[in-house]
Amino acid sequence: MDVNLTRINYYNILGMLVAACLAIIIPFELVLISYAILGPLHYFTEISWLNGKQYFTLKKYDVFVIGAVVLVSILLKLPYSHAIYYAFGLSFILLVIPDTIMRIIAFVTIVALGYFLLTNNILRTIFGLYLPTLIHVYVFTGSFLLLGALKNKTFSGYLAFFTFLICPVMLCVLFTNMHSTPTQWAIHNYKHFANINTTTLRSKAIDIYNNKASIMLSRFISFAYTYHYINWFAKTRVINWHHITVTRSVIIGILWIASVGLYFYNYQLAIRWLYILSLAHVILEFPLNHRSFMGIGKEMRARFAT
Repeated sequence: MDVNLTRINYYNILGMLVAACLAIIIPFELVLISYAILGPLHYFTEISWLNGKQYFTLKKYDVFVIGAVVLVSILLKLPYSHAIYYAFGLSFILLVIPDTIMRIIAFVTIVALGYFLLTNNILRTIFGLYLPTLIHVYVFTGSFLLLGALKNKTFSGYLAFFTFLICPVMLCVLFTNMHSTPTQWAIHNYKHFANINTTTLRSKAIDIYNNKASIMLSRFISFAYTYHYINWFAKTRVINWHHITVTRSVIIGILWIASVGLYFYNYQLAIRWLYILSLAHVILEFPLNHRSFMGIGKEMRARFAT
């Protein structure tokens, strides 16, 4: 048994429980604090790590192709959901198809399908709202936990994944009347996340700070974002923090301090900056997300084959 791996899994479980407890007490404040403090450090360090891994694409310059498609979508003023859809589909194509001509044909097919698929309001909402937010911080984080558990076959790994699944359920059924009244600071700055509440609960007029269903949803949002960041920093075996050069560490540190400082200067301006940074890291992680699900499929097939 790998003692270090087991220890990391239990640290992850502890991180989940801490995030869940805080989400119960201060659901609106927690996500804002996590997003402002942990978010920038997560984005800078992950982008740096992904760069060292060639963004998990087949060819060295594939990531620039993804970036170019997103940039063209923005310049053409296409809906936000379209840009995410194209980047997500293209990331998969670049991961599984090495031939350039076949890649072009596959991407044209993706674009053509998108013309019809994205007329559906549900699919537009999934790609435009949920994929860069809750799907990224919860579903994709869960896929990493599950893949790790399947590969390492440890009790602690499966327990961590089970805890990750059960925490949102517990947040919705336990202590439903227990939470602090949102501060004026939280109410003023939660607007960045409010669209998740109003869209999910299908009401633009809902009082998201007092409606019980909205508060439960905000608990989940806070838990998902906070643990997403905790999980990243706990991946010592994957990221090998001690191998990061001093120069790169200093650059990341300066950028992080500057980003956090911007929050104290102008929170709304900082939110816009972090939104761009967050979106960049979401898109750059797409190839890794696809690889994770492919890895889960491979591990599951191996289980059923034996």
